[in-house]
Amino acid sequence: MRKLNGIKWLFALALISSTANADIIIDNQSIPGSDIDSISISPSTGNLFVTTAPGYIVTKVVVGDGVAITNFTVSPSTILAGATATISWNTANAVSCTASNGVGGWAGSNITLPSGSTPITTSTLGSHQFTLTCEGSEVGDTATSNVVLNVNSANAVAITSFTASPAEIIEGGTTTLSWTTLNATSCTPSGGTGGWNALNIGVPNGSADITIGDAGNYTFTLSCSDSEGGQDTVSSVVIVNPENQVCDPSPLTGNIDSWKSFWLVDFPKPGYDNRFATVPRTGYYALEFNTGNIVSNGKIYTVETTVTDGVRLGAFSQCPGDFDVAPECDYIWGIGGGLSWATNGGSGCQLQPNTTYYFNLTFTDGFDSSSSTCSSSPCITTIQHVNR
Repeated sequence: MRKLNGIKWLFALALISSTANADIIIDNQSIPGSDIDSISISPSTGNLFVTTAPGYIVTKVVVGDGVAITNFTVSPSTILAGATATISWNTANAVSCTASNGVGGWAGSNITLPSGSTPITTSTLGSHQFTLTCEGSEVGDTATSNVVLNVNSANAVAITSFTASPAEIIEGGTTTLSWTTLNATSCTPSGGTGGWNALNIGVPNGSADITIGDAGNYTFTLSCSDSEGGQDTVSSVVIVNPENQVCDPSPLTGNIDSWKSFWLVDFPKPGYDNRFATVPRTGYYALEFNTGNIVSNGKIYTVETTVTDGVRLGAFSQCPGDFDVAPECDYIWGIGGGLSWATNGGSGCQLQPNTTYYFNLTFTDGFDSSSSTCSSSPCITTIQHVNR
């Protein structure tokens, strides 16, 4: 028996009277009238019930997975008239795809599944949008994606390539910026660091080694002009990570947890929370975290509990169990107060981007295990964090 939800009484009565000995369509499946034993209506809900003859099988309709265009690109995105770009695509669960708009024979071209590519050669100047529309196995299951190809005059300036290799280095490392141009009479560097914006840029192509001393993300920009006043500008990003920290062994033994396992959220959150922490009586407890590209600030506190008294020392350091830090990066708790941190240049301990740090906590002086002020075991304190 199949139930059809939401059919009103009036419609159901009309259906019964008009389909005696006729087929009924349910979920795109035709049930022959000869196999229908009865049709009834629930007086409480208005639902329609169809009872079939013994042995009749109603096949469950399987709904297909949603269609998706997982990748649709044009490379390069800017060409000169008469040059060639390549359009590439990847799809999932597509039954068919259609190419439309664009130039160079794209519209109506054959789209292979699940992926493929095709060259586009055109002399039609301007910005051209290419559209890919894919259909899934279900009615209305459609996905559409667009890309834009810019076509400039054959005599116009174009930066056909501007890359950094490697695009990710550590502090003090070197990356090579390389460029290739067409019809450029001059090029000007800007942004970045390492003396990039003072370089003399050769045309039509060239390269330069750039050494970067400080961690961060740097955007290098190249602008080129032609003899008719045309201009093309592109940028390349270099990520500089901090130099791997070599840590000396701590004079104390300790336990390390991740920031997320303790707070149940990633740094720099939580916005406001308190949690109990168990600290080795003669050692330290540390929370490990990475600043990533976070631009923010916060403050951390410890609060004496009823089961454990004693003075507590906290410190931010790149090494676990390290309390030998700058004055603004440690704090001694007796009753109140907090240890501030900042990645946005605010007050407090200055934390660098994309760097692993530890918030270290101990009941000792940070160096001598016998100096512990905790007389109980275990030693428990409440850690509080604020990030607005």
